[in-house]
Formats: sequence, C-alpha cells, structure tokens
Amino acid sequence: MLGIALDFRASPLIRHASHATFSRKREKGARGSGNSMASTDRAGTWRELRASGALGRFAVLCLGVWLHAADSLVTATIVPGIVHDIGGIAYVAWTIALYQVGAVVAGSATAMLSQRIGLKRVLFAGAMLYGLGCIVGALAPSMAVLLGARFLQGIGGGMLISVSYVAIQQSFPEHVWGRLFGVEAMIWGTGSLLGPLIGGLFAHFGAWRWVFWCFALQAGLLCLLASVLLPAQPGRKTAEAWPLLPLLGISTATLLIAEAGVARQTALSVALCLAGVGLLYAALRLDQSARSARLLPAGALAFGHPLGAGLLAVFALAVSTTGFWTYGPLILKVMFGIEPLVAGYILALESIAWSAATMVLGGMAPMRDRWLIRLGAVLVTAGSAGFAIAVPSGSLAGMVACALMQGLGFGVSWPSIVRRTVGFAAVGEGALAAAAPGTVQRIGYGVGAAATGIAANASGLADAITVPAARAAGFWVFAGLVPALAVALVAAWRFTGKAPSGRGE
Repeated sequence: MLGIALDFRASPLIRHASHATFSRKREKGARGSGNSMASTDRAGTWRELRASGALGRFAVLCLGVWLHAADSLVTATIVPGIVHDIGGIAYVAWTIALYQVGAVVAGSATAMLSQRIGLKRVLFAGAMLYGLGCIVGALAPSMAVLLGARFLQGIGGGMLISVSYVAIQQSFPEHVWGRLFGVEAMIWGTGSLLGPLIGGLFAHFGAWRWVFWCFALQAGLLCLLASVLLPAQPGRKTAEAWPLLPLLGISTATLLIAEAGVARQTALSVALCLAGVGLLYAALRLDQSARSARLLPAGALAFGHPLGAGLLAVFALAVSTTGFWTYGPLILKVMFGIEPLVAGYILALESIAWSAATMVLGGMAPMRDRWLIRLGAVLVTAGSAGFAIAVPSGSLAGMVACALMQGLGFGVSWPSIVRRTVGFAAVGEGALAAAAPGTVQRIGYGVGAAATGIAANASGLADAITVPAARAAGFWVFAGLVPALAVALVAAWRFTGKAPSGRGE
C-alpha cells in the first residue's frame, strides 16, 4: 500500500532525487538555527509566495498530488461493488497492475516532456487523461473497459505527481523547496489516508461509480485552475531520449504475469509467468546497457553488489505486500460480511504507521541505517506473512497488527534505504540512485498485484465468488508470496553488510 512519508512510497522517477537534493541543503542550512528562527522562516516563505503570486500555482500542483495519492488506493475498497455489478473477478489484480504500469511509464517521461512542451501543457494533459480515465471508469459496462480506464488514470496520475516535483525545482526559488516538498508530503499522506476511506464510504452505499465521477470533477477543476493560474511556458528541444524499450518490456512483462493468473491451463499459466519474469529481467538488463536516460543506476542488477541487493530487497518487499490492498476487502466481504469501509480503515492504519515511523526515525544518523533497514525488513516480513493467518481466520485485530507492522517496517527503513542506495552509487549517479528505490517499488507493486491474481484465481476465486474459494484465496494470496519475503530478507542483509563509500553524493 502507498504510505504517508516524506520520502513518498511508490514515487516517480524524479521525486527522491528532488528530496535528496533539498534535504542535504536544508540540513546544512539548519545547523545552529533555533525554533523561533524556523517559525519566522516558515511565515516568511508563505508571505513571499503570496506576494509573488506563486501560492496559487503551488495550490494547483498540490491538487494534482492529492488526486494521484487518493486514487492510488481508492479502488481497493470499491472492488466488491465493481465485481458484483459488472463481474470480472479474475481480473481484479489488473485494476492495480495497470494503474501502476501507467504511472511508471508516465513518470519516466514527465521530466523530458516538461522540457519539450512546458510544465503547464504537461499538467493539463495529465489532468485530462486522468479525468478521461475517471469518466470511462464511471460508465464502464464491463471489466475490460474498466481496466482501460485504470490504465488511463495511471498515466494521468503519474504525470500529475511527477510534474509537481519538476515544477517546484523549475518554477520556485531554491530556498523554499524544503517547505514546499514538506507540504506536498502532507498532501500525499492525507490522500493515502483518505483514499481507502472515501472508497469504502461510497461502497457502503453501493455507489462505486460515483467515486470515479467525484474524481473526474476534481480533474476538471484542476484543468480549469491550471489554465488560469499557471503561466504558459515555451518548450525547447532536448537531446534526452525516453527509455522506450525498457518501459515497453516492463509493461509487457507485468501483463504477462497478470495474464498467467487467469489462464485456465496450469501449463500455460506457468509458461506465461516464467515468460513475464524473464522479460522483466531482460528489460532491466536493456536499461542497464543504455548510456543515458536510464531508469536505474549502474549495478542495479548486480545482486552480489550492495546496491543491486538493496534494490532487489525493495522489489521483493513491494511484491509481497500487495495482497491485502488487492484482494483483502473482497475476501473479507465474502467470508465475513465485513464492510469495505472497515478494510479501508485497516489500509489507512498502514499509512499512518508509515508516516509516524518516518517522522520519528527519519532524522536518525546514517550510522543507524544498517539496523533500521534490517528492522524494517523483519517488520514487513512479519506483517505480510501474518496476513496468511489473520485474513482466513477473520481476525480484525490480527489484520490491524499486520498492517501496522508493514507500515512501520517501511517507515522505519525507507529513508535509510534511499540514503544508502545513494552512497553505493557510482560517481555522478546520486540523483538517479535516489530515485531508484521508488521506481523499483512501483514496478514491484505492478508485478505483485499480478502475482496475487495468480494465487487468488488458482484458489478458485475466478470460477465463483463463494466462501470456500474466498477462504482458500485468503490463505494463498498471502502465503504464496512468502518466498519473495525470504528473498527480501537475504537481500536486505546483504545490502547492509558493509558501509557505503558515499560516491554517489
């Protein structure tokens, strides 16, 4: 699940690079400053933005962050209503996988598009695509149409979140970056918290289509505000290439794994899954061979190297934590009659735990990174594996505990993961390395959602929404990904085996 954190979970390519840059500068400038001075600086920041007319532009960017953050999880709690009305239980995992694929593709292209056509046009295009996806989803007569809508939403949402961070760097003075990123962190957190709850509330009244209409209206408002408040910017030519082939390979690989979950023949399902995993590795290998415009830093696939091991741990943890927010609300509804709103609250608790842990421990000294990462990996493993017991038994207390452990685990370790990844990067690749954990995590979410579909459908959930099928799925959706947790633990220990040199800085 997406979390509330200053280093945002599942973030696009540019986000962590931006955060790493302003964090170092803010830490240097903050030494010796007192609380009263910090308060004065904050007041001065907002006065400066109001006086320059930039506050309205920043509000537009925040609305884009809100839409992507809230929508990333709102679908999880309306899945039972969707399946009841239009069917397509076998393709539930695709609603998450396609959204993540669209966001990865869009996030990788946003910085380049912003240079070529200007920030205003990119934000407007993202809002239009997102709004169109919402409208199509609201009118969807079948799961196939809804999946197309989710892909459009993912592309639009990925553009919105990415352009907001690019815009801050390009359109606002450097000394206010820290404040603005902090506000957007709170917006992201609020969206991640309220998204599942909004979906659960609409689902409670059997009005899942109104979730899409609600967000479509907000996208329309964003288009209107952007056209009025954002200044037009001329585009300029750039030689930067878009990593088209690696992205195409990643997208296709995710869909092959997702298709493996709905294949009726076991042999075909295994073949599709293996082909998807192989294609994913080939796509990332192709990315590594590129001389420029890569998604990941050099050494990302060298799993014997700490950098590669760290990214493998992030990927495996992301894969293994998609089970509850993909199938949890549906399984609980079928087995125990638990309302999606309750499942939404459980999802929200994970976000709260993520945020709280990051805020409390995010400023720990780098010398603590090793143990924070290991502790985080253990907590996430315990929480993810624990769902295999808590969900089939219908234990709400157990599910809350598991969600809290997952959130705490990521919150405890995420800032340290980003910092340590940068430390192991090659010279000049600090920014790319800072972005890499978020990029890999988003890919992991897409693959994980597809993999949970295999487990759920193999349990019989694709054939009939019955209590026995839901009970079987309630176990295998979570237990089936335990091997990924084992990989994550081994990789996390290897990642933290020695201290980084800090070359990527």
